[in-house]
Amino acid sequence: MKTVCLLPFAFAARASAFVPTPTNHLPKFAVTKANSLRSHHDTKSLTLFAETGANPLQSLLGGLFKPKEVEAVEPEKPKIPDFVADPSYDLAIGFAIYGLFFLIALQGSVFGVVFGVLNILFASFLVVQTSRLRFFFDETCFELKEVDVTNSLVGSGENVVVGGANRWTYDSFVNWDFFPSVDLPILVYFKETQTPEDLWNEGPGQLDKVGGGQVHFFPAISNCKQLEEQFKIRGCSKVED
Repeated sequence: MKTVCLLPFAFAARASAFVPTPTNHLPKFAVTKANSLRSHHDTKSLTLFAETGANPLQSLLGGLFKPKEVEAVEPEKPKIPDFVADPSYDLAIGFAIYGLFFLIALQGSVFGVVFGVLNILFASFLVVQTSRLRFFFDETCFELKEVDVTNSLVGSGENVVVGGANRWTYDSFVNWDFFPSVDLPILVYFKETQTPEDLWNEGPGQLDKVGGGQVHFFPAISNCKQLEEQFKIRGCSKVED
């Protein structure tokens, strides 16, 4: 009976002789190669992260909390400073010379005396107007101003033809020009729609009914090159020839 009971243990012992004994240790060369591969993989991963900045956690959070896009704000256009055109006595001098020419060239002639004196008187009037009137440009309007006793600019009162202030917005301009030219100006002309339409035919408005608007003329008692420049940079409309 004892012999029978010991047989299973004998067979188990013999069978275990053919099963390889498990081990927790690899050969030395295999361990070295595995460590080398692992070190190379870690180095490659760190290099890739350094080059691309690819952080999975950061990418996930970035997808959840995207920064709000900032709308581009257009910079404000620089403000054009107020400007006062310089007075010009060229027209007054021209009429004075013209008058003297008739007085000298047509001595003893009634026509020469009358025409000469009239031109000299008109030249004197232009001198007074040139010294007391200024053409002023502010942010929105073109205005005729007067120089007071303290040499300050004040309003010039109401327009003698159609009433209202001598002040017109740039966007009301429909045309402007110089006659006969900006290089040899005698008259400055502009046309605007700010004046009420029922007054457009008053005064010089009857001379130009094309396109509508009130016509204004004034003698070239100011630097017309400066006036031309200001009309352009302030965006005053002009009918091109």
